[in-house]
Amino acid sequence: MGDILAGRYRLDRLIGKGGMSRVYLASDLKLPGKRWAVKECFGTEGIGVRPEEEAELLIGLSHPRLPQIVDFFQLRDSGYSYLVMDYVEGVHLDRFVLNRKEAPPAQELARFGLQICEGLEYLHSRRPPIVHRDLKPSNLLVDGKGEIRFVDFGIARKYKPERPEDTIQLGTVGFAAPEQYGGRQSDGRADLYSLGAVLLYLGTGCRYSSWSEAADREFRSRGYGELREAVFKLLREDPEERFASAEEAGRALLPICQPRLRMTAGAPLRGRRPHVIAVMASVPGSGATYVSIALAHILSRSSRNVAIVETDEKSSAMGAIARWAGEEACDQHPGSTAGFRLHGVDYVHISSKMELLEIFTDRYEFVVCDLGSSRRKEMMEEFSRADLSILVTPGAAWRLDDLAAFMEHPLAAKGNMVCCVPMASSDVIRWYRKQWGGIRIIGLPADGCPFCPGPLLEQALMEVCGGILPAPGQDRGRGIRWYRKKRKGRD
Repeated sequence: MGDILAGRYRLDRLIGKGGMSRVYLASDLKLPGKRWAVKECFGTEGIGVRPEEEAELLIGLSHPRLPQIVDFFQLRDSGYSYLVMDYVEGVHLDRFVLNRKEAPPAQELARFGLQICEGLEYLHSRRPPIVHRDLKPSNLLVDGKGEIRFVDFGIARKYKPERPEDTIQLGTVGFAAPEQYGGRQSDGRADLYSLGAVLLYLGTGCRYSSWSEAADREFRSRGYGELREAVFKLLREDPEERFASAEEAGRALLPICQPRLRMTAGAPLRGRRPHVIAVMASVPGSGATYVSIALAHILSRSSRNVAIVETDEKSSAMGAIARWAGEEACDQHPGSTAGFRLHGVDYVHISSKMELLEIFTDRYEFVVCDLGSSRRKEMMEEFSRADLSILVTPGAAWRLDDLAAFMEHPLAAKGNMVCCVPMASSDVIRWYRKQWGGIRIIGLPADGCPFCPGPLLEQALMEVCGGILPAPGQDRGRGIRWYRKKRKGRD
């Protein structure tokens, strides 16, 4: 402890260790206050994946459930190498379950499985696919928001269809698929077996990771009967009898998560699909969340089936709104950082793509997606697919190039995109329209309360959305009283 690596990373304490590696919490001496996880490996030829191979594998990945590598170096002539990656503060999944007084409900266990499926789906969709091969509770963290994070890729490998079997048979006994012990090459379905072993292990009080009559009895006695069919299929010995993909497995788990998502007070709109409005910021802090909230509450004046969806797992806006609103935010959902109803709008924090697809069903008339400023492929695809895509960009004169930078993205150019510029001068709006004649540019006036938008902001957003918004002038008295009460209390 206290050693400084590469003249920058001071090792503060040991936070994990395995057969050939240790993981330290380190302070960044160049960025005061910043902390990293530093994985120290002693490379041994012929065993597992060499550290430089793991670094190469991780550098090309970008997903919120996977570790983001920021540095890699080796100590000359020592045999030691170091991976520096994001430090995720959390609890290993098995510890998270065992430390609780009561077993987690089936909905929460299914939600964990759904989040793991999301990470696996991303890995398996790479070209070539990446197989994790060591999925187990100690390689999965539950962070402070209750989200699953993958933390170790020590034996992950790229799938090579021309190879008849794995060169090296590795994995953790009890969680590794049968094919990992030799005879054939492991593909993404091996990870699905491990997912089933993880869910069975957690659902039996961390007693069983392979299917048996005793495991079945324990699993059902703890209230996980509705998960039984999916877990049993994941744990089939023959890969051909398991789910074909992580996406298919996630769809099987999704209905068990639905009680957490069904929050609408109005009756379902059978036979319809919702109007989906995607709001994205050209740069962080542009006001996408503000615009999303204002738009959702304008829509709620004529519809009881409106949801605003937060898709950025790093965002804490909904949790802050729930705390700020206090008793006004009803229908709180245990274990969810943000899941409540406020003045006719459902506020939903989405943890996976599959949960987002579940929101896009017939229970809502309008869904406003706050995509933040992420440029992840899946978020840009949602932006492009929406019925209406709204880009919020700063109106300051020194930020005029932000729109140009955004438009360089291949998924950005779209006929139904509208660019909103909050609090911009008329000169800035004219400059935007001159430079980007093919895009609708609309200025948004300053407004004190997105939960109760005033007539000027309402009029501007009606212009943004064309004919899908309700007519202005709907009663908003309750919202004004609530906002004034909150303002008075803060003052």
